[in-house]
Amino acid sequence: MRHYNYFLTILLVLGCSLSAYAQTGITVGPPRMYFVSDAGETKTQKLLVSNPSKTGTMNLTVSFNDWHYDTLGSNVVVDPQTLPTSLTSWITVMPQTFFILGPGEARELEISLTAPAQSNQGEPVHTAMLYITQTNSTDSFNEKGALVKVSVRTGIKLYHRYSSVQKNPDIEFTDYKYESKDQQLRLSFDNAGNTWTDGVISSELISQSDGSTIKLEDQIIYTMPSDHRQVVLKLPPTLKKGKYIATSTFSQVDNDVIKMAELPFTYE
Repeated sequence: MRHYNYFLTILLVLGCSLSAYAQTGITVGPPRMYFVSDAGETKTQKLLVSNPSKTGTMNLTVSFNDWHYDTLGSNVVVDPQTLPTSLTSWITVMPQTFFILGPGEARELEISLTAPAQSNQGEPVHTAMLYITQTNSTDSFNEKGALVKVSVRTGIKLYHRYSSVQKNPDIEFTDYKYESKDQQLRLSFDNAGNTWTDGVISSELISQSDGSTIKLEDQIIYTMPSDHRQVVLKLPPTLKKGKYIATSTFSQVDNDVIKMAELPFTYE
């Protein structure tokens, strides 16, 4: 008789498709939903949920949570209707919040948002996390041969702002420093605007001895109003000792505004 070790694994992915342990996965799109409406107006978008498995049936349910970013940009998920930015009570899902997808089957859900009067908003932007969760775990084997019970949960971020409020994106750099012990740069900035602001931070080092440049890895940034954010930029392990000027630029996704920060430092 063969014996197995059993584990329950919940695989969580935000805003993308997931295929793991061979035949286990779920595809959901779009990864983010942005709603802009007047007070009392209902806006509806469609969410496509697919089961890419050729053999397994998935029992799926829809639920909501609140969320926010921490200072490093990671998601912090909390109970629904606990944050002042929560819009979980504004959402309805049609045709239902529980459904079954057979192998290769897809289902389209209608996500409707009805925003209350603006006098009740309290925040310039409201958000929620919509989860699609598999309730019937699937048998699979991990790399060590142990039998694993796998369930999949996928999160989709929902955003809302009122159309009557003029959009004012604004990212402000607040600090830039060299941390010699960890051989890294730390760039701090705030979202000082009244809307979600996404973009890319591009950085490079300029040698003050010969003018050569070294490009660092780009950082994709997502922010919400009042976010205080820090980005850690690792220096290349092959960097030669000397004096450098680090320059970082933030390029916003939806406009031509570019912000720049500069830091002279000595690498020893």
